[in-house]
Amino acid sequence: MDYKVFDDELLLKLLKTGDGVALEEIYKRHSESVYLAAFRKVRSKEVAEELVQNIFISLWAKREQAQIGKLDAYLHTAVRYQVIDYIRSKILRERYSQFIRDQLQVDESASESKLLLQELSVAIDNTIKKLPQKTQEIFRLSRYEHRSVKEIAQSMNLSEKAVQYHVTQSLKFMRLHLRDFILLNTAIGAFTRFLLDAHS
Repeated sequence: MDYKVFDDELLLKLLKTGDGVALEEIYKRHSESVYLAAFRKVRSKEVAEELVQNIFISLWAKREQAQIGKLDAYLHTAVRYQVIDYIRSKILRERYSQFIRDQLQVDESASESKLLLQELSVAIDNTIKKLPQKTQEIFRLSRYEHRSVKEIAQSMNLSEKAVQYHVTQSLKFMRLHLRDFILLNTAIGAFTRFLLDAHS
């Protein structure tokens, strides 16, 4: 079959049945305009390309339940949300980096504080890795990407109650394993409490 002659509506119907060739045709037909829309927002070739890949991966993953009227409008709405998520994540990373820089600038000679910050970073990463895979993913989306329970539930096809359960359990686990840092009467302890208590 020559998929090039099919309109978007038919391609979407084929996509819902799991037709990978239909996805390829949709990608060929719309990826450039999606890329340009993303690039205009983020002004980065690499980031725009990554966002485009995320959009089409999501389109495939959600092909059965997604309610799509006009494909072009759906994809450009997806661009908007991808850009919002990217900016939100970037802001959070920058805030974290600025927090660390601020603490290190307080006293450049405070080697103990530097060591504790390094230990905290390692401890957080190691503790997260001990969580079940799905709980790890939800924790990172909640704490590092600052997504709401509703957003996480929609992106992972879970109920909000299930997401809240994973968040609660991960916070309990993290507080238990990072209690030594939480008890520190320093900015390091304050940041640990911020990570585990904010918006819980």
